[in-house]
Amino acid sequence: MFRLVTAAAIAACVLGGSASAADDFPNRPIKIVVPFAVGGTADPMARGIAEIVRQKTNAALVVESKPGGGGNLGAQDVARARDEGHTVLLGANNNFVVNQFTMPKTSIDPERDLTLITILAEQPQVVYVRADFPAQTMKELVAHIKANPGQVNFASPGVGSAPHLAAELLGDLYDLKMLHIPFRGGAPAITALLAGDVQLYMASLSVGKGQIDGGKLRALAVTAPNRMKSLPDVPTMAEAGFPEYTLSNWWALASAKGTPAAHIEWLRQHFIDAVNEPTLKARLEDLGFVIYGSTAAQFEDRVQKEGSVYRGLVSRRSLVTQ
Repeated sequence: MFRLVTAAAIAACVLGGSASAADDFPNRPIKIVVPFAVGGTADPMARGIAEIVRQKTNAALVVESKPGGGGNLGAQDVARARDEGHTVLLGANNNFVVNQFTMPKTSIDPERDLTLITILAEQPQVVYVRADFPAQTMKELVAHIKANPGQVNFASPGVGSAPHLAAELLGDLYDLKMLHIPFRGGAPAITALLAGDVQLYMASLSVGKGQIDGGKLRALAVTAPNRMKSLPDVPTMAEAGFPEYTLSNWWALASAKGTPAAHIEWLRQHFIDAVNEPTLKARLEDLGFVIYGSTAAQFEDRVQKEGSVYRGLVSRRSLVTQ
């Protein structure tokens, strides 16, 4: 299920014709589909990329939010596009790895439907608790949950979301019994944490940074391999004593299967250049993104490896939702 079509795999088919094939691309607006609601964590990246690419190439780019189905509706739109790369998906790892296991009946098949272009950025999760929570460190948190089985609730913005699976993996690795409380988005989830209705939330930095700065929440660890610039005093999971825990949300670019290789290369080059533009890069890093910009081969390898992790996690934790 994971032998994916990549830009690298088809580049040999175009060779000398690539330049001429790209001469007229794009010849109409490029639509960047974000498969989640307006105002979500990908919005600053999508709109920033659109503006920078527009300025540098004079191409027309529009951002369209297409929420629904845990990200599946937007991904399906892109997979059905037959416009040679003028419709692209700026999706999360849900779209490329997770949903095919948690929602097999409605998820696209990445191998069958998409051409993977590049992973643009990582979005590590932050382990949030209230500032007055008794656990001051990750080790204390795990000990507290073990001592109180079934008494700690964790929030998520929905079943199968990155925060949901981040907490499920924590429970799976360290045999923790917690209760999952899903909400309709990140805002109500963080509100519930602040109110004490839940005791744990693993989510992106942008969700809770203001509450950390305001002294209402505490960050116990980040799930990145390195400390985050915006949280320099917060340890990684490995530094906190849990080196087995390696999981991060990430955002990547893809188009429908069959997109010409020259068009894929145009998209890859300009989108990677955009996220590395200093002003946008600094803004995204402040929001907790770690800029990446992978090759197609690295993208495929990431999907292969994480596919094995998520397949097992979904099976062991009975997380299939349909």
